[in-house]
Amino acid sequence: MAATPNPEQQPAVPPRVDAGKDSFLNSLRQNRMGVLTAALVVALVLGLVLTVLVPDQPGAFVMILLGVLIAAGVGFTVRYLSEGKGLLTQIVAFIATVLGVHVMAVTGAAAGSFPLLEKLGSGGPGFDDALLIALATPAISAGGVLAGLVAAIIAGWGAKQAGRIDLD
Repeated sequence: MAATPNPEQQPAVPPRVDAGKDSFLNSLRQNRMGVLTAALVVALVLGLVLTVLVPDQPGAFVMILLGVLIAAGVGFTVRYLSEGKGLLTQIVAFIATVLGVHVMAVTGAAAGSFPLLEKLGSGGPGFDDALLIALATPAISAGGVLAGLVAAIIAGWGAKQAGRIDLD
């Protein structure tokens, strides 16, 4: 015969202390556009920071590595902040990554030195003008699309684990 647990012998679970305010991450999760906003911020900040690493004559290997860094950053941001996974989550990751890679590639390439302009006594556009060029051109390139697909896979791959660990 199994013994029934005595409620007096069970350790008391302390009540949850709730400050009444949500954290910033929870407010992003609950906002309809919060995940997209966070993904765009991460993509553009990473794109602008990594612009410095784009060489004057960018090679495929460097651009792939930099694109993978943006894809990973955006993909894991979207995966962490989204409540569930699905096609919409993957589309958010895809679009944000394509924009981040495009801004990085075009700004880095346009702000580089141009030998022909230097021979004429002029220089290439500065960083501000290069950023405006990046924002004015369409964001369609094979590298950006490939990086966006990688971010979409990261954002929607496998079952999402709950962030809480129950020790009971």
